[in-house]
Amino acid sequence: MNLSESLYRIRRRASLAGMWIRQCTGYGFRFRKTINPQNYTFCRSELPCLPQFAWFCEDLELSDLIKSDDKQACVVHNPANLAIDTHDLCWHKAPDTGRYWPLKFFTRISFAPGNPIGDIQLVWARSRLQDLVTLGLIYNQIKDHSSKYPVIQHMEKLMLSWINQNPWLIGVNYISTMECSLRLISICHAFDMVRNHPLSSQVWQGLVFLVHSHAYFIRRRLCLFSSAGNHTLGECAGLVYAGVLFPELPDAEEWLTAGLKYMEREAQVQILQDGGNREQSFQYLAMIVDLCGLVTRLLRHHGKATSYDIEQAWIRGSSYLQKFSSSPNNLPAVGDSDDGYALSPYLRLSWKDSSHAIELPIEHLQIFAVSGHSQILGTANHGNMRFSHGKLGMASTFGHGHADALSVCWNLDDKPLLVDPGTYLYGRDMFFRRYFRGTSAHNTIVVDNTDQALQNKETAFGWLRAYSAKLIWHRKNYNGKTVLLANHNGYSDIGIMHWRALIYDPQFGWMIWDRLDGTDEHTLAMHWHVDAHVEMTSDGIVIACEDGPWFISVKGGKLSLYRGNEHLPLGWISRKYGIKEPINTLRVEIRTRLPHEFLTIINPMHGNQSDFPIDDTLINMLRDKCA
Repeated sequence: MNLSESLYRIRRRASLAGMWIRQCTGYGFRFRKTINPQNYTFCRSELPCLPQFAWFCEDLELSDLIKSDDKQACVVHNPANLAIDTHDLCWHKAPDTGRYWPLKFFTRISFAPGNPIGDIQLVWARSRLQDLVTLGLIYNQIKDHSSKYPVIQHMEKLMLSWINQNPWLIGVNYISTMECSLRLISICHAFDMVRNHPLSSQVWQGLVFLVHSHAYFIRRRLCLFSSAGNHTLGECAGLVYAGVLFPELPDAEEWLTAGLKYMEREAQVQILQDGGNREQSFQYLAMIVDLCGLVTRLLRHHGKATSYDIEQAWIRGSSYLQKFSSSPNNLPAVGDSDDGYALSPYLRLSWKDSSHAIELPIEHLQIFAVSGHSQILGTANHGNMRFSHGKLGMASTFGHGHADALSVCWNLDDKPLLVDPGTYLYGRDMFFRRYFRGTSAHNTIVVDNTDQALQNKETAFGWLRAYSAKLIWHRKNYNGKTVLLANHNGYSDIGIMHWRALIYDPQFGWMIWDRLDGTDEHTLAMHWHVDAHVEMTSDGIVIACEDGPWFISVKGGKLSLYRGNEHLPLGWISRKYGIKEPINTLRVEIRTRLPHEFLTIINPMHGNQSDFPIDDTLINMLRDKCA
């Protein structure tokens, strides 16, 4: 830790002590009722203070706010009676357990894995108040003016209820500074969307109070230096919003200056030069790319100079995301995901309908060497395969990364078939937390029942030892085939190097060749996680697909099929944060002396499966490159 970081941590701790004293002595933020909304341009303006965006919400209805699978919801969404009693709202109730988080100074609340209350991410997600943005969208789609009033009434009650139940610095909703920032951004957008409807003075007072108290807090709790990450970009975006939209507040200029300064720096670091994510998470990349876009559009809307670094990060990150997904709703499940977003699930700020999007010719082999992801776009009837050969994540703890080196995922007709099973939970079920971010939950090879990297079992995020993976060689046309070869050294401590080649033959289909170099005898287990109905055969599995069955045949080990095994564990997928369900997983295992090779062939099921030609010249060439 250098001198600058040491001083930063000292100031951060001193500021925390000062805020605690202010809270204990009654000098915290308690001036809400004395705020005059007419003193703030944002409150008195008749014109929108925020830019208009592209949304994807044509079919959005009130019923979309009902969480049918969330029986413990502490915010009750009722389309038949939006004017619900605020006594029905509880912002400290854990949705997963029904227990209550304590109301005390935020640093004194224990939320680490194994706490008796619940997964803190679930209560944080609700307190971002992003449902207010959804209600604002609904309000603007309603044609009947008399039907608009209940929506406004519901929005007002939600925000005021949150403020009343969350005194400044009291409770779990102040633990994460980024959560405060996302809350600040969402309320500004939500009430800007409905400003043409008369809003109560109490609502405007509450909005100014929340923005001021949150921005004050964020500025003193910024995650910098070794703590920097996606949280830093979120926090800085909140400061920029507060500084631009509320210039009348005493610290507004300093918030804007600091927010832009640190956001510019982190945008260059967190969003890599090829557009990928330093933390190796597509979902968090989408969030920070949208935050860069929101800040860029905000500055432009107010006639202020935009930041070149922030805008370029937005553009390259958007281009990268669009290479791998047609919308934010079907992002690859790489790395951690908590199902969160910068503002709204309906926002299309960083997708093809954005003003800055540039249509480029489609490359059938796409390599992103910096972020460590490549994909081969096969013919329409063969689908696409994505190949992971990047870092574990962001040093030094690699928090949101998963041990998925050389993992392969396959989409056919836009349906994921060979899948990454996702995240599940962060802080409650540590047994499954370790599984979902471990190697056996990915389409790659496990050696001696250990992960490619060493998990820190004391935390839900940290890794004690990482690996190095890299793309070694590739060809767009090697005797009519597309070939990628990569390796990783995650098992170098026991003298093993894993090599994998992804091979596409446009006439026949896909082939994955694996080689593990080393000495001595080891247990090797390769996994293929299949999100479809399958039938087992003597040498593989048949996958049921809409346009006809596909066959996965594997040579090199004994085949077993698992589904929903609780003990290993194996055979699970998490499509939504906090929920897991069974999935078919093919395990190919062998105890053997190294070196050893596996060969996996994936092609349409018709006739004799041996019709897929094995190119011995290509395999021998790959062996030579591994030497």
